[in-house]
Amino acid sequence: MAVRVGFIGTGGISRMHRRNLTQLPDVEIVAMCDVVEEKVQEAAAEHSARAYTDYRKMLRKGGLDVVYVCLPPFAHGKVENAVIKKGLHMFVEKPVHVDARKAAAIARKIQDAGLITATGYQDRYLDIIDTLQGLLRDHKPGMVMGYWMGGMPGVAWWRVKALSGGQAVEQTTHIFDMCRYLFGEVTEVYAGGTKGLMADVEDYDIEDASAVTLRFANGLVAVVFSACFLSVGNRGGLDIFCKDCFIEYKERKSITVHRKGVEPEQSMVENNYQLATDTAFINAIKTGDPSQIKSPYADAVRSLELSTAANKSMETGKPVRLKPIV
Repeated sequence: MAVRVGFIGTGGISRMHRRNLTQLPDVEIVAMCDVVEEKVQEAAAEHSARAYTDYRKMLRKGGLDVVYVCLPPFAHGKVENAVIKKGLHMFVEKPVHVDARKAAAIARKIQDAGLITATGYQDRYLDIIDTLQGLLRDHKPGMVMGYWMGGMPGVAWWRVKALSGGQAVEQTTHIFDMCRYLFGEVTEVYAGGTKGLMADVEDYDIEDASAVTLRFANGLVAVVFSACFLSVGNRGGLDIFCKDCFIEYKERKSITVHRKGVEPEQSMVENNYQLATDTAFINAIKTGDPSQIKSPYADAVRSLELSTAANKSMETGKPVRLKPIV
């Protein structure tokens, strides 16, 4: 019997997931929801699905096993609570909220309801990350530097911190999440941000750039840099400095290991990690076994907590101590 899927949100990330699901056996996209009538009608027609402009009507109609929530950060909350109330499994795109406390409350409801969830931290499914984890078992890191540096996305809500959470929450969250995945939980955050380079952009109130120092429970220290003002060039990934090697992770591209007196060893991404993200989730629904899901909702809340702690430190100028909220 096919897994029946409904989508809330029809933007670019929704299209990616829908493209993936059409490649999987026994999966049927049966319902689409978006507040823009034209967009939802077009998306629904692609899959011969029902179209809705009100997610509550879509959920009341029934006939769903799974809901994908593909919404901007500010739109999360009510939708997830409604999906939980209907007892449906749920994939939620990152960031899962702009408020970590509210997201933690949703995580507790998910746990109480016994639902299977996954989130859009797709980098965890890169084949080279498995390789990197193996390297880190043999080479203890002494310092880490992370990057998400580029230009400003074009959507208007992104540049308004109340709507997007700023770059730390909406983009650099991928780097923060990968740090957690590779090095463990963070206990303290200290951050500084700069403004003034984007004065020509209307309705813009986020930082142009930031540097966030992370202290991990195991004693490791990392510094993560963000920038959204660049008109030329970009940089994303991690530089991992060990006593006997330097490991360079280029975001979604490659891992290169540098050792003294030896030619660099490079591993390129070979798998379709986006497809792997959706495959793990759908297989969990089919089997009832979520063990292959690498980023369930509750874990994503911890990455959100880290991002929002960076924002708080930027605002106050003080370190922020982290305690697990889920």
